[in-house]
Amino acid sequence: MTNKQIALSFDELANLMELHEEDSFRIKSYASAYLTLRKLDSSLAELSDAEIKAIKGVGPAIAAKIRELLETGKMDTLEKFREKTPSGVREMLEIGGFGPKKVRQVWQEMGIENPGELWYACNENRLIEYKGFGLKTQEDLKHKLDYFFRSRGKMHLDAALAEAEAACQLLLNGFPGVLAEPVGEVRRRSQVVESIDVLTTADPAQLILAEGGEFSRETGENGEVFLRRGEGARIRVISCQPGEWGSKLFRYTGSPEFLENFVQAHPGLDFKGLEQETQVFDKANAAFVVPELRESASFLHSGTPANLITDADIRGILHVHSTWSDGLHSLREMCEYTRSLGYAYIGMTDHSQSAFYANGLKPDRVLAQMEEIDRLNEELAPFKIYKGIESDILNDGSLDYDDALLERFDFVIASVHSNLRMTQEKATERILRAIEHPSTTILGHPTGRLLLSREGYPLDWDAIMEACLKHNVAIELNAHPRRLDIDWALIPKAMSMGIKISINPDAHSKDGILHTRFGVMLARKGGLTTAACLNTAMDIFIK
Repeated sequence: MTNKQIALSFDELANLMELHEEDSFRIKSYASAYLTLRKLDSSLAELSDAEIKAIKGVGPAIAAKIRELLETGKMDTLEKFREKTPSGVREMLEIGGFGPKKVRQVWQEMGIENPGELWYACNENRLIEYKGFGLKTQEDLKHKLDYFFRSRGKMHLDAALAEAEAACQLLLNGFPGVLAEPVGEVRRRSQVVESIDVLTTADPAQLILAEGGEFSRETGENGEVFLRRGEGARIRVISCQPGEWGSKLFRYTGSPEFLENFVQAHPGLDFKGLEQETQVFDKANAAFVVPELRESASFLHSGTPANLITDADIRGILHVHSTWSDGLHSLREMCEYTRSLGYAYIGMTDHSQSAFYANGLKPDRVLAQMEEIDRLNEELAPFKIYKGIESDILNDGSLDYDDALLERFDFVIASVHSNLRMTQEKATERILRAIEHPSTTILGHPTGRLLLSREGYPLDWDAIMEACLKHNVAIELNAHPRRLDIDWALIPKAMSMGIKISINPDAHSKDGILHTRFGVMLARKGGLTTAACLNTAMDIFIK
């Protein structure tokens, strides 16, 4: 092991011991050993036991652990602490500026066990209710978490798109008149992005970067040029001539599966040297396929579906939280902002009573909120506010209020928020019972997944969709870029059965409403048409 690896082992041990509130003297000793060993010039592997013990701050106990690491690659004490600490909690210790005491607090007091759950708790404003966590601290932690996720090699679509668009703008500003556009996974709107690629007719090697500016330039092993914004991900820049823009845009957008099948379907045709991407399809006498649908060969022969959904097709926003539960803005603010964006209606869905961590609504507060909605409906008409609730699906599959109260809502989103570790049989049974309830209108974020952080619970999708069809329950495509749940790959099956998909932002703030666009991106990737989307209609939930 290298000095750095050995030093990091002591740093991890110190953090884990502090997390578990072990002896403070030992914690300080191991933290000090980390600082000393990482700066050491001589290789520990080449030192004798006596020489290791002679290092300032390294006593017999630490020297023995160093020797153990050198000989076995492991440290027994460290392994014991790792074993009694959930892997997700250990991951949270890797978040810069978020120390063991804070990790212990969110773990022990809030039940948060991984960085993804922590990010979502920040997004839902759950941390500000706890001692030591104000709004400013919560926002700072969100920024730290964003960097943590970016630095792990994979990115959520929203972050990757922002990086790619910033790089394109840099190129367009630096070379007036050139073309620049994201390609690859970003252009296909992949929900998780491993590589950010940008195509341009500019020569990125000639780009003049301001000293100390936002972007830096790097050169790869094969002479490839990369741009990096601050400490963000590397963005590969691919250059081409204007006369081959269309050919290159086609080549660098499609997945390997799509491109391979396209070439096989049109053997012998030369697609090089075309200025417009549409010319590739014209030359092949093939129907145009939008970038989102070039993930597989599914739409290769049929082309883009008629009336593929667009942002402009969404008439209203459903699944919105306010300060009545865990939202950041008031009911009035959420409604007025949604109206200002041009939408015709909003469906308020604060959390139900068992969501104590989210200030869920007891029955008396439900009725009080309904009264406020009535007043606002009179004031804001013709804009419509629907009375909804995000009702927890309890462990036995029942909903979170008695039937009499549930019947008073215009619509109910039924979602699982607790006891997420389930077998497929248990998860399916639990959700089927919720779907069967006559008040359930929409199945919310159906697998409970958090992309890059938490896998969703497994479901028997044949059974789930059969039940949704039978009981006329729509399935949510939760548009939050950390969820994007239902998965786009399941949309064709739902459409073929006649099940509506509802694209919902799960907004906990005014800005959260803007997440709807990411839901539309993934809906298009699944081939969702306007008619198959619940909230492209105007008069919904009319009793």
